[in-house]
Amino acid sequence: MRILFTILLASVALFAAPVNLSGTVISSGGVPIQDASVQLKSGPSLLALARTLSNAQGNFSFAGIDVNSIIPKPGLKTNFSSTPNFTFSLSRPQAVKILAVNVKGRVQSELILQAQTGVNFLKSPRSLLNAAPLGIYMIFAQYGSERVFLGSLNYQGQISSTEVSLVSEGSSSKQALALTTAQLGQFLVVKKVGFLPESVALASLTLGSIGNVILKPDPLEARIDSVMALMSLDDKIGQMTQGKVSGTSYGDFEWGSALQGGGEYSSSYSTKAWAKTIPVSYGKDNVHGMGDVPGATIFPHNIGLGATRDSALVRRIGEAIAKEMWAAGIDLNFSPAISVPRDERWGRVYEGYGETPELAVMMGAAMVRGLQGDMYNADHRVMATAKHFLGDGATDKGYDRGNATISDADLREIHLPGYEAVVEQGVLSVMASFNQINGTHQHVDSLRLTGWLKTELAFDGYIIADWEGIENSKTPGKAGDYSGTSTGTSSKDAIKKAINAGIDMGMVPDSYKTFSGALKELVNSGEVSQSRIDDAVRRILRAKFRAGRMDQPNGPSAYRNNSSLIGSSAHRAIAREAVSKSLVLLKNESSVLPLSKTGKIYVTGEAADNIDMQLGGWTMGWQGVDRANGMDFTGGTTILNGMKQVAPSANFVSSSQDADVIVYVVGEKPYAEWLGDYRGSNFEGQIYRYFTWGGAGATFNTVEELGYISKISEYKTAGKKVVTVFISGRPLPISTLITASDAFVAAWLPGSEGAGVADVLFGDYAPTGKLPHSWPASASQIPINVGDGKTPLYEYGFGLTYPL
Repeated sequence: MRILFTILLASVALFAAPVNLSGTVISSGGVPIQDASVQLKSGPSLLALARTLSNAQGNFSFAGIDVNSIIPKPGLKTNFSSTPNFTFSLSRPQAVKILAVNVKGRVQSELILQAQTGVNFLKSPRSLLNAAPLGIYMIFAQYGSERVFLGSLNYQGQISSTEVSLVSEGSSSKQALALTTAQLGQFLVVKKVGFLPESVALASLTLGSIGNVILKPDPLEARIDSVMALMSLDDKIGQMTQGKVSGTSYGDFEWGSALQGGGEYSSSYSTKAWAKTIPVSYGKDNVHGMGDVPGATIFPHNIGLGATRDSALVRRIGEAIAKEMWAAGIDLNFSPAISVPRDERWGRVYEGYGETPELAVMMGAAMVRGLQGDMYNADHRVMATAKHFLGDGATDKGYDRGNATISDADLREIHLPGYEAVVEQGVLSVMASFNQINGTHQHVDSLRLTGWLKTELAFDGYIIADWEGIENSKTPGKAGDYSGTSTGTSSKDAIKKAINAGIDMGMVPDSYKTFSGALKELVNSGEVSQSRIDDAVRRILRAKFRAGRMDQPNGPSAYRNNSSLIGSSAHRAIAREAVSKSLVLLKNESSVLPLSKTGKIYVTGEAADNIDMQLGGWTMGWQGVDRANGMDFTGGTTILNGMKQVAPSANFVSSSQDADVIVYVVGEKPYAEWLGDYRGSNFEGQIYRYFTWGGAGATFNTVEELGYISKISEYKTAGKKVVTVFISGRPLPISTLITASDAFVAAWLPGSEGAGVADVLFGDYAPTGKLPHSWPASASQIPINVGDGKTPLYEYGFGLTYPL
């Protein structure tokens, strides 16, 4: 049965008639191809308007779709460094209506301009959005019954003083500004694993049959065939096994990969791992830089990057991380997180870029391009892993590894687009999630792993389990001391279900013996087919070939073992820029900011001179810098030291009584997955402090209990202005703290470069950060997300600035 996946976003008419497109997908040998992914696209967007699959005869059809329901979805262009041309061509002079449409499909503004024959260029399109809410807008030109998508804008309130207008570029044969047919209008992209993708430009959406679309075999498959022909069943199962460093095999099973958890790192492992006939990839959670490698550059966590709205910067960060990874002997990154966190009680909010799919699309795709290049073409490329598929940010009450009670429509609208975008960018692996969707654990969810990801999105890399995620599927929801409901499933049955559902590589650091042995038994008994094993291994080898691991086992010579790259001044400069761009100024009464570089400043608060709090989780330890076990972090700059560096002429006094202004730096202590969850009954004013193993679990204290409010009151009673710099992995219901402060800066988890905070405080860089989440006015509003009808204290996209 043909399945049609239509993106329903708005009620904006593009054409007068319904879509009527059909065709047949065949191989170059004339054989019909079943389950080819056929995607209807418009302009250079990463996201499809609609998708369908070819049937057993290779036939597909988009007939009957109401064009009122499909518009170009928001998201970055395929070339993140370029600006949309906002160009269209006409066969005669005529009046054209220019429309700015928001992500919900509503027209924000419109005006009528006179266009000329040939190419017309829309000048100063941002002027359409004067006084519009912040966000992403799509720009259309409408003439007659046709509406053409010109491009999208990420509007942040920066209006050009030049009025919007049309500039004629003359004959349509002029190519300087002209777009191709595919860029200007609609086109089909047809994909099938093992074949080269094909595109078909469309003059309209009512063409009827377009005939045959011929897919040619990908030449890479022949190279994979030659390797697989030499592999035994043990060799193949070994490739599907990710054990734990420092091993590279178990018995006759030569592993495909090995990993270490947070707080662990081996500088020598790659020497033996990459000497194998098929290199053993070495994986780490380098989620904001190489958190466990001494001296590495640590960038802001993803929530801060979402606040920058700067995808080009995110790409540069990805490039820097990849180069430092090669220098440290790591070739597989369990990053980026494509999570769309929807509940501030979740302890992993900071791993996502923000609460909207737009940020997951923009930033996730940019990070993949940074780590891997344009479709894995960079000489510095490592293997990126998008995680956690699917719906990890949607769980009930924000419980990590919990159940997401959610409709397929919401999954597709909110949580799937980020994965579509990174698949379009060629991400080489995707990690399955611990959470359940309506009771189904995502390690055994064949509908979404094989159906949505591998078939519908045509993902041809490999799906990897999370840390003992297959074993976790026996007790969904179980994490540490948190209870999970036993399914009564044996480990062997869990392995069978996971592999048959679509898991290609088991992350089994503690159970690799059970995994490899049981999987071999399952194949020999026919419970897991040989074809499923071959598909998994083919996907793993495909990723290794594309990453250059098969042709260059020891990595690129320019970066391999080049220790000067780790924590280099160039990379730290990028991190400092990211910090400056990530800060969100929520309040600035009496223009207390920027600070005077010659004033008397008292810097206080537990996070002022505390590198551990700046770094957050996944840095020199799973839950943050693990000093109890001898971990340390070197090479960073605290906020206090950064202020002294940026303003050497300022008088940093030792007493609040002597100060002109107080800079009060406070916030959350570091945490990572599930330990940072809030699972109490009243989240009002609560801030994470610590976790007690085998005891009470996570401990939170209110801003009143921590003395924040009384301390600020003391300062203000003495006539001092107070600037609060808040370190956190999420927006919190702390209205009393914000109200008490004269100025309030959300600094998120800035990483190693505290001078980036100082750059903003002293006005060397005007604040440009915009909230990646709605900031709750009270705990009773949580969960709160843009468009849900709740009124936040500060809305998504909010952020003040000041003149330099």
